[in-house]
Formats: sequence, C-alpha cells, structure tokens
Amino acid sequence: MNEWKYDEQSLTYKKIKKVKRIIRNGITYFVSSVVLAVIYYVAFSMVFDTPQEKQIKEEYTYLESAYDSLNTNLLKAKVVLEHLKQQDTMIYRSVFKTNPIESGQTVDMDNFSMTSIMENYDVVNMTFTAINQLAARVLANKAKIEKALSEINRDKTKFRNIPAIQPVENKDLKYNSVSVGMKIHPFYRIPKMHTGIDYTVPIYTKVIATADGVVENIIEDAAKGNAIYIDHKNGYKTVYAHLVKSLVRKGANVKRGQVIALSGDSGLSIFPHLHYEVWKNDKPINPINCFFAELNPAQLKQMIHVSSNIGQSLD
Repeated sequence: MNEWKYDEQSLTYKKIKKVKRIIRNGITYFVSSVVLAVIYYVAFSMVFDTPQEKQIKEEYTYLESAYDSLNTNLLKAKVVLEHLKQQDTMIYRSVFKTNPIESGQTVDMDNFSMTSIMENYDVVNMTFTAINQLAARVLANKAKIEKALSEINRDKTKFRNIPAIQPVENKDLKYNSVSVGMKIHPFYRIPKMHTGIDYTVPIYTKVIATADGVVENIIEDAAKGNAIYIDHKNGYKTVYAHLVKSLVRKGANVKRGQVIALSGDSGLSIFPHLHYEVWKNDKPINPINCFFAELNPAQLKQMIHVSSNIGQSLD
C-alpha cells in the first residue's frame, strides 16, 4: 500500500517514495535497537557480574582480608617493639648508667598507611610475607633481649665494669683525634704503634672513669707523663695519660662517670690532650669499640673515619 503526504505548497497529496520510507524505518529500527540494548545491558549488569567485575570483586575481598591481617600483625609487632624498647632502656640505665643510643631512624607505626600497597595485588602478597618474617625476627630478638636482661639482673656488677663511655665529655665529637694503629711519632719521627686514642681537649678538662674499677697505679712516666691505671677486675684495664692532676689515690674504688683527673700536657706530648687506652687480657684494643653506651652508629662511624685519616699521634 502506498503512503501519501500532503504538500502545503501545491495543496495536493504526493506519494512518498519507497526509498525514503526504507531509510526512515531503518533509522527508527536502529535507534530503537540501541536504546533497547542499553536497557538490557544496564539491567543485566545490575543482576549479573562480568568476568572482569567478578575478578575485581574477588581481589578486593582478598585485599580487605589481607589488610585486616596486616593491621593485626602490625599492632602485635608494635606492642612487642615497645616492650623491647622499655627493656633496652632498662639495660642501659641500670647497667651503663646512661641513656640508650638512638639510631636516628624511627618508624611512625600509628600513622602507617596501607593505601599504597592496597593498589597492587602482588605488592600485598610481598608485604604480607615481609610482615610475617619481621614478626618472627621480632619475637626471636625479644627472646634474646629477655635472656640478656635475665643475665644482667643476676649479676649487674660485671657489666658496670666494662668500659663503655668516653673518658671526656665529647658527644659532639669536637675533640676527636688519632686512634690505635701505626702512626708517626711526634718526637722520634718514625712509624710507631699508637695504642690508644688522643683527645685534643684543653688543659684542666675533667677526665672521667669509663667503668667501675680500682685505681691500680698512679705514675709519672717520661713518655705518658702523669698517668692513672684502673683495673676493672674482669680482664679490662684503662689508662689515662698526660694528666696535669690526679683526683684519686692508688687503691681507690671508682665508679663509671666519676671525675678522676684533669687533663694536661705532661710527658712526651706536643700538644695538650688526653691519651686514653683500653686493655683486654693484657692486650690493647681500640677504645672506639668501647663507646657503645654513649654514641650511636653514625657517630662511631664518624669517629673511626677521623681517627683513621690522621697519620701522626700527639704523643
């Protein structure tokens, strides 16, 4: 059946061509199909998940579970670490009579964010494994510290007799100088073993005992000048040389941190300083290794660097 359309210009009916009718019907059908497809897709997606959506939801569920587990492990680690910190502080204050060293690196676990690791599935797995390994190491170290603390509580005396601090006030390391090793002697001008560490302190600087012990001897030596020898009764002995004045007597009991003398320039010395030695079982050791109760690792590294790059001793 033909279709007609009224033409207002000619005031007559004109037959609509078949091609136009086909195009119009095609456009109508196409638009209707698109709209219907969109409606079907929206309805389907509201009821059913695509494979990609299903995978994403499964990963999200896993990440949520991993996040909760990591948070729980972090909280447990925080409790254990705080306990270890308190025990560490107890050891240093009760044994070495000083504050524990600070490493200079801290982690703010209260503000720890999981956002970054939540963005990557593989990173979560790696982090989860790392946290579990960390927890195991924390528990192992906890057992070691508790064992050490138990031994300390049984016999605190032997730990107070270990040289563990510097013989002068030098936390800022401004008096660092030459340490143990072959050095050019200032008077003989030949390489000679230097058995201690020199502090370039001015005359009348307070010299302190580095551990509990007994004053074994006070001598006036041509090389070391006025010197104090302390026996710590555990294989350790310390020597404080080139003094201007001794403040203790032979046989006196001294405590770590006690002022025992004033530094000077006596004996074979080309510059006012304190020469300090540590002996273990009648053999000299590097005193820098005995400052663990006062200096942190970075400071010890700095002191070693300075002392190792000085080729001439002061005595």
